[in-house]
Amino acid sequence: MASPVGSEASGLECVMGCATPGSSAENSVPPRRSSSSRSAFSGPLPALAIFARAPVPRKAKTRLIPLLGPRGAAEFHAALVCDVLQKVNALGSQVVPYLFLAGGRHPISSSLSDYTLVRQRGADLGERLELAFRKLLKRHRRALVIGTDSPLLPGRVLMRALEKLRGADAVLGPCPDGGFYLIGLRRLVPGLFDRVRWGSASACRDVQESLRAHDYSCAMLKPVDDVDRPSDVERLSRKLAANPAARRLAPSAWRFVQEFFVLEGEVKERVKKKSGGQSPTRAIQPPPNTSRSASGE
Repeated sequence: MASPVGSEASGLECVMGCATPGSSAENSVPPRRSSSSRSAFSGPLPALAIFARAPVPRKAKTRLIPLLGPRGAAEFHAALVCDVLQKVNALGSQVVPYLFLAGGRHPISSSLSDYTLVRQRGADLGERLELAFRKLLKRHRRALVIGTDSPLLPGRVLMRALEKLRGADAVLGPCPDGGFYLIGLRRLVPGLFDRVRWGSASACRDVQESLRAHDYSCAMLKPVDDVDRPSDVERLSRKLAANPAARRLAPSAWRFVQEFFVLEGEVKERVKKKSGGQSPTRAIQPPPNTSRSASGE
């Protein structure tokens, strides 16, 4: 497909390609299915935007540095990004994909050739979301923004969220810690996110209250865990080790866990890795093809 990257990607000379430690360049994210016959929608397609940071040591997943080290935290974040890309790609022509990138630079990958790449702008997450939705809703009747911190999110939930937006003004996917892994809108009111306490256990509730205050109807999805703290990584490791279905949802995260931890039914011991200093940025390699769809179906 022709790449939509142009003036949209000004300042995005480099973007992550997609990586897990030790993976080879031969591994690739399964390509997006482009057959129009797979589209579930009539009229303009909805936007599906990934919000992500570049996987740069000491800039990505900094709360995990005590457990993983600077390089390990960046590589783990890269694995999470790869798994999200795989799920979005599996939706094929049913959505128009965007990648809103924050942080440093990383080598661009051909696997992103049909994504519109946009630099995140704004003083906080609320401002960045408002600017993103303003751009997306000028072009699409429905827009969905997802993060990268919920690796066990089934891809089918993304389509369910877009279906909810046919009848609701907004859709939210909450996390048990009080944040959210997904938000979608059909319309945008300026200042919608102004009073949200970002990074707190009240963030999702604050967004819900703001939606109600601005007369939005809102559909709620089921909660899905996110991975922000060392205890979250260890919990995810145990789930991946015990559950083949979980490994199909997050193959890159699983490969990272296998290399970083010694697993014997549960996490027994962290493999010692050098964590001092900022290592050279490596090209991020996409996950290999899996035998079943990343949508979780």
